[in-house]
Parts: sequence; C-alpha cells; structure tokens
Amino acid sequence: MARHRHPTSQSKLGKVLKKCQFPLLSLITLLLVLGDQAMAQGSTPGDFNAVGTLWLLITASLVFFMNAGFAMLETGICRTSNAVNVLAKNLIVFCIATVAFWLFGFRFMFGDSDNGVIGQIGFLLNLPFPSTTDLNPFPKGFENLSSSWESRSFASLFFFQLVFAGTAATIVSGAVAERIKFWAFILFSFILVGFIYPLAGYWVWGGGWLASLPIQFRDFAGSTVVHSVGGMGALMGAWLLKPRRNKFGYDPIDDSFSGEEDSTRFEPHNLSLATLGCLILWLGWFGFNGGSTGNLAYVPHIIATTLFAAATGGGAAVCFSAIVKDQKISLSSIINGILGGLVGITASSAYVDIVDAGIIGAISGLLVLMGENLLKFLKIDDPVGAVPVHLICGFWGTLAVGLFASPNSSEYQLENYNLVTQTLYQFLGWIIVVLVVGILSLIAWLSIGILLYYLEQGSEKTSRTRMKGIARSYAQDYGLLGSIIDLFQIGRQGIRVSVEMEEQGGDATVIP
Repeated sequence: MARHRHPTSQSKLGKVLKKCQFPLLSLITLLLVLGDQAMAQGSTPGDFNAVGTLWLLITASLVFFMNAGFAMLETGICRTSNAVNVLAKNLIVFCIATVAFWLFGFRFMFGDSDNGVIGQIGFLLNLPFPSTTDLNPFPKGFENLSSSWESRSFASLFFFQLVFAGTAATIVSGAVAERIKFWAFILFSFILVGFIYPLAGYWVWGGGWLASLPIQFRDFAGSTVVHSVGGMGALMGAWLLKPRRNKFGYDPIDDSFSGEEDSTRFEPHNLSLATLGCLILWLGWFGFNGGSTGNLAYVPHIIATTLFAAATGGGAAVCFSAIVKDQKISLSSIINGILGGLVGITASSAYVDIVDAGIIGAISGLLVLMGENLLKFLKIDDPVGAVPVHLICGFWGTLAVGLFASPNSSEYQLENYNLVTQTLYQFLGWIIVVLVVGILSLIAWLSIGILLYYLEQGSEKTSRTRMKGIARSYAQDYGLLGSIIDLFQIGRQGIRVSVEMEEQGGDATVIP
C-alpha cells in the first residue's frame, strides 16, 4: 500500500519514459523518413543541398538541447536555495540570445565587409522566403557565408550559428551563479551575444583578419570563438562579483577574507541532475562538432574523435585527482574532465586522428584539475568550474590545432604545413581574442553594475547591500584615479545581489 501512495522516483521516471516512448519513436521515424526523402531528392547543383541542410538542422537542434544540459548541470551543482534562479537564467538566456543575434550579432559576424574587423553594420535580419524559382535565397551582403557553406539554406545557417552564440552566453551563467542579479545577467548576455561574441566570430569565421593572415588561425568548431569567449566573460564576472558569502572566508559586507570557510555550505545539492546534464552536453557536442563541417563524409570521424576526447578527459580526471587535488575522486571532477575533453577537441576534431584526440582529451582533463586549484589559490569563486573547462581547455584546444593537426585532412587545407609556425599563430590569435573579449566584458559588467546601482539608489534593498568599500570615496584623496576606483567599486556592487537575497536564492526577481 505504501508503494502506491508514495511512488519512488524510479517508478515516476519509468512512467515518464513510457509516456515519452511514442513521441520519441515518432520523432526518430520522422527524421528517418525526411532523411530518406532528402537522399532520394539529392541536391540541385549550385542551389540547394537538401541532405546537408537537413543535417545542419539536426545538429543545430542537438546544440539547442545543450541548454537543458547546462541547466541540469548548474542546478545540480549549486545549492537548493538558488535552484529556481539558476533555472530561470538558463531558460531566459536563449531568449535573450535569439533577439540579440537577430538584431545585431549575425550581421556583425557574417556580413560581408572589407575592413577585416567587423562585419556588416546593420539592424535586424531578414530571412527571405524560398520560392519555386529560388529554393535557397540569400539576402544581399552575405556572399562570403554563401561560398563557405555552399548550397546550405540561409535560415538553417542562422539557426546553427544562433545556438552557438547562445552557448557562449550560457557558459557565463555557471561561473556567476548564486550571487548575480537577474537583470545584470540578462543585460550582459544581450551585450555578449549582440556585440562581443560576433566580433571574435567575425575575425575567425566571418572572413576577418585572423582568417586572412598568411598562416591562417584555425578553430574548427569554437574552442576559441565559443568556449574561450564565454569563459573569459565568465572569468570577468566571477572576479568582479567576488566569492559567495563564506566561500574562501569572504564577507561581502566588509569586503574581506577574514573568516573561515564552511565547506559543507557549498556542497552540490543534486549530483544526479549534474550527471544528467553532463550526458546531455556530451550528446549535444556531437552536433556541435559534427555540424561544423561542410563535408558530410567527415562527420563519422569528427564524432569519433569527439567521443574519444571526452572519454580520456574523464579518465584523466580520475587518474590525476589524487595527485593534483590531493583528495579522493569526486563526481564533479569527472564531469568537468569529460567536458574539458570536449572543449579541448572542439578546435581540431576534423583535423586529428583518434590517438591524438585521446591525448588532447587527457591533457584537457588534467588542465581542468589544475585550473580548479588555480582559481582556489586566486580565491575566484566559480561554482561549476566553467572557467577551467571553457577558458583554460579552450586555450589548450586552440594550441592543439598547431601541435596535432594533420595536413592530410581536407578540412584543414594547408599546403605548406609547419608545426611551430602554426602553433605560434594559434597562440597569438587566442591571446588577442581573449584580451579584447576580457576588456570589453569588463567594461560591459561595470557599466551594467553602475546603471543598476544608480537605478536602485535610495531603496531599502540598496542600503542593506552597500559595502564599506563603496561607503568610502577615494576621489577626494586620489583625484581622477580615485574617481575611477569609486566607479569600479560601484559597478562591482551593482551586479551583485544582497547578502539576504544570496542566502534566500537569487535576487527575488524570480519566485517558484
């Protein structure tokens, strides 16, 4: 009787799976039918490749589903009190990314331009209707994109690139979790996807200056463009926010590290959700890397290298945990090792063989552990490990292109391959991208913080969150430099929730 009154979570899951069986089977059948029809239809030379476009849409849908993975991972790692706020940010971020990329980002990133720095300057993006006379209409000003993705639908390319842009914004969410104001995150996501991400994307993928160098900077699916950009924005946010209350002994009221950390306060509340999130992200990564090739013959190889790098990344996290972190193996380290391996292989999954992919993944897993120790030493609070996974492994993945890429890959297309020169160009290209993104992200975070701080001036909420660092003005003692310090402190405080709201969960913008 007790089992009927109080069903276990396993029985509930079984019922859910049974209900989902028919929709899932229907979806798979539909895709198979469409794929079979597309194969039969073939492609119209120079016009519309039905098979390639269908594959692009399927992979874009897999990448879109990665939003669920990020939501589950971050919610599982964070504390119960902040679960609703974390879920709300992960849900709204793709809405914000869609609008920002449609309004500004796509034109800036892929529009034709002669300056090499930014793409087409414009507002809004029109998706022309296919017609009987033109199955694949491209709007004016996107000739470079059309030649790079020959015979692909313009709308499918927009969708595919949009989900990449949304991923860059979602990366930030985990690093600033539990202490970021809801509106601060929304505004930064809009700026990142609308302006900062497209700038780096144009340099590498849109025909910008990094893609036009004598030794072309290579980033197959986004170790730099997506993950390092998102990771750098996350690092700037986490650094400005400072740690959660009592993390590393930090007291946000006094702005000091005078206390002692109670590690039990920050234990993940649901590692089942975090594990599910990892597996969803792993699945989505097959679309992330597999959809980035214009040559469908390379898809099986890309998926194989992606799979193997993730596996060795997780394995390395297990093997090196006792050495690097001097502790027992933790599930969160395995999760981040797998994700680190995926980030590391993203830049070269079409360029390397499976052995090299395994090496890249294993080193990525080690770097994740070292990165976590580095952030701990610097007292930068990154609840989910987004910075080690996306920024540090993004750097390694970018370098790995020069170290491991094979000139035999038709995707690589190098006539005069030189390992040292290519690696040097990869290194310099990554440094320039992250420096620019870091500066722009810092300006964006502080500007948003200053705006929110003064909008809330005089309210009871603001008075409770004011820190001693803001109460004291440096302008009188140090002049212009002091005024800059004051604005920095105001901007930093303006993006952070009050101590009360941090403990209750979020900033009370979203309620259950």
